[in-house]
Amino acid sequence: MCADQVQSSPYAFYAYYQLYRELSEDTHSLDISFKRICHDLFPGATVDTSSKTSLFVTWEKKRKQKGNEYALRGCIGTFARLPILKGIERYSIISALQDRRFPPITKNELPLLRCSCNILQNFETIYDGESHGGDIFNWELGVHGIELMFKNPQTGAVCSATFLPDVMTEQNWDKRDTFINLIEKAGFTGNPEELLDNYKDYFVQVIKYQGNKSRIAYNEFIEFLNKFE
Repeated sequence: MCADQVQSSPYAFYAYYQLYRELSEDTHSLDISFKRICHDLFPGATVDTSSKTSLFVTWEKKRKQKGNEYALRGCIGTFARLPILKGIERYSIISALQDRRFPPITKNELPLLRCSCNILQNFETIYDGESHGGDIFNWELGVHGIELMFKNPQTGAVCSATFLPDVMTEQNWDKRDTFINLIEKAGFTGNPEELLDNYKDYFVQVIKYQGNKSRIAYNEFIEFLNKFE
């Protein structure tokens, strides 16, 4: 899915709503249930609030007051399978306020933000280092995210890193670029190409997965929120 085709959903609205409540001075007037969000704003959406899932919440900030270019402002999620609403409630705040790469988001930034909620699904191990079985390139750019676990030859520790499905296309990486960057992201300071070229000696596991991504920017969020007044 292209970036401009990503649409809003009750999940993205609910994630933005969590931070809006967290930073609002008038929290007593803000008590909108997810059930009401679905009923009033997204009556045609298919949701399953009983499911447990992995997810990531991403915050981006406009580079300029005018225009439509955004820069990363925070992104944290989990591969643990949590009740979906609890996961959104938790990681919408953690990604906004506790991403160590950035200072916590402030109330003044809210009008410049957009929020993405990526529900992860269809996990499949495509390479198992114990049996040396599988194909590390058995995945599709723009469709699959990749999680890599490998043995660091410098320390003997097992390291891991992941990229969500849209990262590779945004960075214009091919599959080899993706693995090189995963190895570096995991903290390996040696030559990542040597590990990749000899992956059967070092790779422990490669997992592909898909994401159901939705996104909402501030103006659309406020427009929806005003419908509850």
